[in-house]
Amino acid sequence: MARCRTLLAGALSFLFACVGPEPKPTAPSWVTVPASDPHIQYTGRVEVSSASAVFSHPGVSIQVRFEGDALELLLKDYGAGGAGSTNHYQVSVDGGAPVKLAVRASQTVYELAKALPPGEHTVEIIKLTETSVGRSELQGFRVHGRLLTPLARRTPRLEFIGDSITCGYGTEVAIVEAQNPTTGFHSINQNVTKAYGWLAARELGAEAVTVCYSGRGVYRNNTGGTMGTLPQLYEHVLPEQSTPRWDFTRYTPDVVVVNLGTNDFLAGTPDGTRFMSAYKDFLTRLRGHYPQARIICAVGPMLSDSWPPGQYQWSTLQGWVSSVVNDFNARGDGRVHYLAFERQTEPYGEDWHPSATTQAAMATRLASFIRSLK
Repeated sequence: MARCRTLLAGALSFLFACVGPEPKPTAPSWVTVPASDPHIQYTGRVEVSSASAVFSHPGVSIQVRFEGDALELLLKDYGAGGAGSTNHYQVSVDGGAPVKLAVRASQTVYELAKALPPGEHTVEIIKLTETSVGRSELQGFRVHGRLLTPLARRTPRLEFIGDSITCGYGTEVAIVEAQNPTTGFHSINQNVTKAYGWLAARELGAEAVTVCYSGRGVYRNNTGGTMGTLPQLYEHVLPEQSTPRWDFTRYTPDVVVVNLGTNDFLAGTPDGTRFMSAYKDFLTRLRGHYPQARIICAVGPMLSDSWPPGQYQWSTLQGWVSSVVNDFNARGDGRVHYLAFERQTEPYGEDWHPSATTQAAMATRLASFIRSLK
């Protein structure tokens, strides 16, 4: 009996030696991920190459899901770094409260998250500031762990085309008229996620792409010049560069919202025939890119019938845009719609732009209107 116990003990010892102890989990290490990695999810006008991902529009979103405990952003920025030329981003970790991040040309590595609990995490980075502030090049990420397959994209898909109102100009401040909202542009006070388009998309659970540029109009800009209007820049990935051109097969919206025309009136009431002709031409191009999309032609909320005196600019713009929509409807395109926002009241954002409060009211109106189209 004693001999049997000895043999059994020997056999177990041999088995343990062959199998060995359970391997310890491998500790995460730092891994550099290029901008072209398929695990990085881009939303918006972005040109991705093997070297970098280039973009400039506000609202461009970059999202990564990873297993690990830390993440760093590798970014080359071209903002000049002044009060009106510092790019700002919004960073959200695991859906938590967003944190604003200022970037600069002299820095290329930014800590986004550290000392997270081990496991899966999601980080979203959103460009808050517009093209005039400066373009950016994402060069990749450094992850203490590994990237995972991105989350499913939201639906429906929306696209917002506009000027400073759509860009969220001055939405981080609230100024009453007595304090004089004529402040000049400060990029720290621009936040596209507080603009009506972004807010309406979130209310609808939708994905949003923003194509906008402050000061640009339908056939002329706020300076009175006719070069570089928003329709002329629309096909570009980077509005200030003719190349690269945007590939419209990469994003097909279900709804397109156009809110243009305010800047055409800044130098006085424009020529109605030229305005409506340019507007029709732009809608025709949009219909060519998006044959099935609903197109909402929105106006407001900045113009007034009382200023400049006797010009009735607010009523004039409404009449012209609604006339363009009626023309498309009469020719058989019933998927083009007209929407007028309420005129804004105080408080205002910078330079008399709609405040975050006004933008939120616009978003509620727009979301309700989009729901009614289903």
